Amino acid sequence: MLPELHILGRSVPTYGLLAMTGVLAALLYLKLEERRLQESNADIDLAFLYSLIGAFIGAKLLSIITSLPDIRAAWPFLVKTPAAFLQNYLLSGFVFYGGLYGALLVCLLYAKHERLDFAALLCRLLPTLALIHGFGRVGCFLTGCCYGIPHPTLGVILPNSAIAPHDVPLLPVQLYEAALEFLLFAVLARMGRKQKDGYAMLGVYLLTYGIARFFLEFCRGDAYRGFIGPLSLSQAISLPTALLGLFLLLYAARRRQPSEGAVKPPLC
Repeated sequence: MLPELHILGRSVPTYGLLAMTGVLAALLYLKLEERRLQESNADIDLAFLYSLIGAFIGAKLLSIITSLPDIRAAWPFLVKTPAAFLQNYLLSGFVFYGGLYGALLVCLLYAKHERLDFAALLCRLLPTLALIHGFGRVGCFLTGCCYGIPHPTLGVILPNSAIAPHDVPLLPVQLYEAALEFLLFAVLARMGRKQKDGYAMLGVYLLTYGIARFFLEFCRGDAYRGFIGPLSLSQAISLPTALLGLFLLLYAARRRQPSEGAVKPPLC
């Protein structure tokens, strides 16, 4: 594992580098799709940019909400050591579900403001969500955060992590989730190329990821995720997420029935 890379004499956090790689890969995917469709659409690019901002804000807000008890306890350090306080609670730590719904909300607001077909935007942008998250989870593994429970056979020792235990083999649950995200990217990209309904694509993503994340949480070993009773915060969010995905699949099926043979949305 490599928490940091040394590039040109400077230490670069591996997670940040992998996250940026995911964004660049998503941009490349969008440009290749534009080339395939022989069109250039500024609305797609702007919706992608605004969704990234919404994802960052949403992920940070949910992380802060999760860490509120720790923030209250550490509040005196804001005056004594402000740099360390800001580093711990504002400049690091993100929760994916906050980023997911932040991105979707901003994309919806942009579609409403510009009078665009939200389903068509989803058709083009959803694969990028899975792609970026997949790279991010690889970054989590290399950093040693979001680690799994101890397992003597399938576990991996993370000796250089400043977060995970050093001497215990831990399940690489980050890589399991990364593999799921890359698979979802392939599925969503294929659906997009077939011009499937964006709501159906979102339904597939939310239902699949919600169920998978709920069970993957049982393999997580880190304790700073936040808990609601016996469930982790992500498990509590996964249940309504999966139900929302199922609802969207049913909604997309009803939308398709009366409009069979209709013209496809222009953005798709």
